[in-house]
Amino acid sequence: MPTWPDSRPKTLLIGAGVVGVAIAEAHFAAKRAFCLGDANASSLEQAANYFSQHGGNVESLPELLDGLHLIAVSPPLREGEAEPEPLPSLMVIESVNEQLAVKQDLLGKLSRVLQNDAILCSNTSTLRIDEIAAGREVDAHRLCGMHFFMPVHQRAGVEIVAGGGTDAEVLEQAVEYAGAIHKRAIRCKDGPGFIVNRMLSPYLNQALLLLCRGATAEQIERVAVAYGMPLSPLELIDWIGATTMFHAGRAYINAFPQRVDPSPMIPGLLKRKRLGRASGCGLYDYDRGERSQNLSDAAAELVETYRTANHDYSDGDVLRLLAIPMWIEAQQILNDQIAESMEQIDAAMVGGLGFNSHERWSSIFEEIGENEIDAAMAVFGDQFAAMRAPETKKPGR
Repeated sequence: MPTWPDSRPKTLLIGAGVVGVAIAEAHFAAKRAFCLGDANASSLEQAANYFSQHGGNVESLPELLDGLHLIAVSPPLREGEAEPEPLPSLMVIESVNEQLAVKQDLLGKLSRVLQNDAILCSNTSTLRIDEIAAGREVDAHRLCGMHFFMPVHQRAGVEIVAGGGTDAEVLEQAVEYAGAIHKRAIRCKDGPGFIVNRMLSPYLNQALLLLCRGATAEQIERVAVAYGMPLSPLELIDWIGATTMFHAGRAYINAFPQRVDPSPMIPGLLKRKRLGRASGCGLYDYDRGERSQNLSDAAAELVETYRTANHDYSDGDVLRLLAIPMWIEAQQILNDQIAESMEQIDAAMVGGLGFNSHERWSSIFEEIGENEIDAAMAVFGDQFAAMRAPETKKPGR
C-alpha cells in the first residue's frame, strides 16, 4: 500500500463544494492543516483562493487518484502559537455527491490506495454507513460516519456513526479527532438519518406544511426561536439546500412511509431552480449572504400553489405542531436503539441543531404536560402522519 508522505498533513478532505469547504473552514479555524481534493479543478481553485486570501499557505499536490486534484492548506499561526499535535493515522473525510454509487466508488478506491491504518469517514446525511460499506472493495472495518451540520461554523457537534463492521479503535480515533477540530462528538448507531436528521426531517417538513395551511413565515420563525432553535426552520432549509433536502426527505419517507405527509414545496423549489442560500435564492432571497426579511416572491407563489387550508393558528398551536412530532421521533430513535438515552438526544439537539434554551430540549414536554400533549394530538392528529401511526407511543408512556 502507498504510504501517505510525512511531509503532508494527515487530514484529507475530499469535496470542495459548499459543505466540503465549510468543513475545511472548521479545520482552518482550528489551526489544523489539511489536504483538500476535488475532481472539479475550478471548485478547488476557488477554495485555494479563499484560504490564500485568509492568510493560509496553499500548495498544489500531485493527484492521489485519477482526476482527483489536491491542494495542501496550512492555516496561519500567531507568533508563539504552536501547531496542533500530529495525528496517529491519516484521517479522510469525504463530502462528495450524496449518491450511493459515487461514495462507494470513491471509498473503494481509497481503501485500495491508502495504507491500512487510514481512517475513512463519510459525511453522508442521508445514506446508511452499512450501505456505503457494502460497496465493492470498501474496507468496512475502517469506515465510519462523521456527519457535520450546516452551518458548520455555528454547530458545536458532529455525529460519529458506527457501522456494523466499524472497528472500535476507528470510532475512538474519530471521536478524538472531532475534539481536535473543536467539535463535540455525538455517538450513534447506523440508521436512516442517524439522530439529528431523523429528528430534523419531520420538523422541517412540518414547517412547510404549516406554511401551506395558514401559518406565516414570520410566525413560524418567531415560534421556532422562542422554542430554542437558533433560526427559522424555513431559513435552515435554505442553508441545507433544496437538493440535499430532497434526498434527505426521500430517505426518510422510504424508511418511514407511514410517518410523514411530504410537503410538495421542496420539489417545487427544485423545479424553479430555487436551490437555497448558496445559490442566492430559495425560500428567501440572499444578497451577499444576507437573507431577505420576507419570503421571496417565488416562494410565496409556491405557497399559494400548494395551499391546502387557511387556519388561524395561535403561536401555541404552531409550537405544538412543530415540537410534538420531534418528540415522537425521539421516542422511536430510542426504541430503535440508534441513541442510548434521552440525554444523548438532548446533546444532539444542542450540538447538531443549535438548540439554545437554558433548559434541556426534552424538558419542554414535561412543562407542557401529558394532558396538554394528548389534547394537542387529538386536535391536530389529522395534520401530522406520525400522530396517527399505530406503532407510535405517546410521549412519557
